[in-house]
Amino acid sequence: MLKIKFIGAESLADGISLVAEQLGIAPSDSPDLTVTVKEQNEPLASYVLDGDRATILYGGGKARFFRSLASLVAAYREDGAKEMRETPLFTMNGTMFDTSRNAVMKPEHVKYLFRVLSLMGMNTFMLYTEDMYEVPERPYFGYMRGRYTEEELRDLDAYALKLGIELIPCIQLLGHLATTLRWDANKDIADTANVLLEGSEETYRFVTQALTQVKKCFSTKKLHMGMDETHDLGLGKFLDLNGYEKRSAIYFRHLKRVAQIAADMGLEPMIWSDMFFRMAGQEQKIEGFVDYDVRVKLPENVGENLPANVTPVFWDYYNADENFYASNLEKHALFGRDTIFAGGIWCWGGFAPQFNRSLRNSVPALDACRKAGTKGAIATVWHDGSEASLILAVAHFALYADYDYTGAFDEATLSATLKRASGEDYASLISAQCIEYPEPGNDEHGASRALVYNDPLVGLADKSLAGIDFKGYYETAMETLAKAKVTPMTAPAMKVIEKLACLLRQKADYGLRLKAAYDAGDKAKLAELKDESREIAALLEEARKAHRDSWFFYNKPFGWEVHDLRYGALIARFDTVEARLGAYLAGEIESIDELAAERLLFRGPIDGQYLRYDWDRFSAVFTPSII
Repeated sequence: MLKIKFIGAESLADGISLVAEQLGIAPSDSPDLTVTVKEQNEPLASYVLDGDRATILYGGGKARFFRSLASLVAAYREDGAKEMRETPLFTMNGTMFDTSRNAVMKPEHVKYLFRVLSLMGMNTFMLYTEDMYEVPERPYFGYMRGRYTEEELRDLDAYALKLGIELIPCIQLLGHLATTLRWDANKDIADTANVLLEGSEETYRFVTQALTQVKKCFSTKKLHMGMDETHDLGLGKFLDLNGYEKRSAIYFRHLKRVAQIAADMGLEPMIWSDMFFRMAGQEQKIEGFVDYDVRVKLPENVGENLPANVTPVFWDYYNADENFYASNLEKHALFGRDTIFAGGIWCWGGFAPQFNRSLRNSVPALDACRKAGTKGAIATVWHDGSEASLILAVAHFALYADYDYTGAFDEATLSATLKRASGEDYASLISAQCIEYPEPGNDEHGASRALVYNDPLVGLADKSLAGIDFKGYYETAMETLAKAKVTPMTAPAMKVIEKLACLLRQKADYGLRLKAAYDAGDKAKLAELKDESREIAALLEEARKAHRDSWFFYNKPFGWEVHDLRYGALIARFDTVEARLGAYLAGEIESIDELAAERLLFRGPIDGQYLRYDWDRFSAVFTPSII
């Protein structure tokens, strides 16, 4: 334990006490190191180390101090650089963390993320809560989904402030509300299954209730209102009541009214900007349109439809071309105000984060932001069902943090920043992604969902799996994962990855081997595969238990039932495999129709795509009602 005496750090004392254990330090009047702290007017993170004395100069918020402190402590211990001076690019730099797609991270682990962010020098945390906060007047809002209580949110807010982190509510006030609109109690505010009913006074009563509660829970005036991906706006109850109206007219009318409600409460809202591009692309009838399509031309007066108190947030996680980001940032200038950029740490594509994809797409995006003078950059961490353990995203928190302070990507400095802030080994954490890439030539798009969920008898993905050495690949993956160095914080998440690698070594091509043996009439081989079906069912149960342990360590219990259903269905299917093979081998049935059926390429003539697509359609079990 390094004993430090702080001089001039009275306003930072609470935060220092929160990170002391993580840094391995203790404030003391009999110190090994004496640190004088001085706050500056300009944004800055710096230290000068001279023997057993040091000075930290920082400016632009407490997080700049904590980055300086983490760097200083590491330098003192490791006989490192005697001074450091970094000027951040962004005024807002942090992450947006998804707590709305099954997994609701426990408050104590959200606090851990705050500590890591602060020690990296990041100052913003957006808590993505579609219906994961209480609205007292709406008991079905977040019902049985693990929503955060008012007390929990107020406690998180106070904790974040001590570390120099602005905790910003990131909610939804138009689309992405399917989990609350499914209840009959909320049918009066539903246009479609996903979107609020514009023009209904009950809708704006709900908006007011939600914003009133949010204002009570968070000290910041900033608010993210969502408003993205409302593609079916006006096509449900609104259409029945009012007839057809252009989506843009409905959208802008709703945005104006909600922004005014927020303004009346003294809030400073922001929204995702994709719908402006979507609606412009629709007007231009662009074929094959994708979000933020570079072919879109925004109207010169587009800023007139964005209320004066609203900040646009440009999100994209899919492109590796800097020109794509530069072009869209230039278009955002038409809004006439600062734009925030949101990139992605890819945790939503499989059972493990896809760090390769995060890196490949984030660096050119940040390069474009630096050149455009963008003031804010956020790393989003979505999960879309939460097979992946989001705690592993900390590995690329350091990517966004270091880029802010150095203006470039460097794996060595990123690794050092992660180690200082969390004690984690960068190479070990990113090794988790090895379960995602068994397909030759694919080191970006995850295949784990397809491989885990592919049905052993129906085998909708089988034709696309031919020719891949899954056994050899996953044996190597298991060796790699066995060498990973993890802390108690990430150990449960990495254990899930290990169990999945062990499972996929046998399961990934099981359907292919089963079909081949059946077609060849090789009953001896079918008897072996019958026995193996029990082994795979046992491996699925081991993976389920490891995943369950991980889930209950990191998250509230709600949402795990979805994964019990998924694993349970797979285990039941292998029980059926054993039964079907047993009946066939015993002569009780003449054929196994599922195995006799021809296998087709899952995506037909365009099957050249990797298995990232359509994982939820590999078995009828995984229907939208369960997902």
